[in-house]
Amino acid sequence: MEILKFKKLGLSDTELESLALAGNGFDKRTRKIYRLMYEAPNPTEEDIQKLEDLVGSVPEDYKEFLKNYNGGVPSATLLKTSSNERVINSFLALSAPSGFGDSIESHSKIYGERIPGKTIPIASAGSGDLILLNLDASNFGQILYWDHNFESDDEDASNYFENTEVVASSFSEFLSKLRPDVE
Repeated sequence: MEILKFKKLGLSDTELESLALAGNGFDKRTRKIYRLMYEAPNPTEEDIQKLEDLVGSVPEDYKEFLKNYNGGVPSATLLKTSSNERVINSFLALSAPSGFGDSIESHSKIYGERIPGKTIPIASAGSGDLILLNLDASNFGQILYWDHNFESDDEDASNYFENTEVVASSFSEFLSKLRPDVE
């Protein structure tokens, strides 16, 4: 089996130039944000401690992932769950420039009251769905697939898990379940 790799989030100058030449350029502000993200250092112990100060303890395997990759686009993007085959777009960054959308902070602001309490978004999935890390003591470290199509109508969904599916008991197990998108 192929070793899972992660493409760095953001875009290099070369990637930005290639996109511009192909007619898919970005405005100046967006180019700057993508470049800053590409050049952003991986989170430090202090960065991870700040996250834990906000959300509580985070599993060791996920902390190691953040320190080594700071999110990224996986080389294998398919996840087979009991209900469907899902696509993982990208893992969210902890250390990101202001305005970069694929970050834990950005997704927490957007989805905050819409996702169950004691969870944090760690990856974006197809069509606005999320991968959540459960930080509740009774299910600590579980990985949940959150389906936005079936979210709660309540203002506060902190106790609503009916649109989630447990897909792994740990972050490491979750990574081992990702498969390449090949025909």
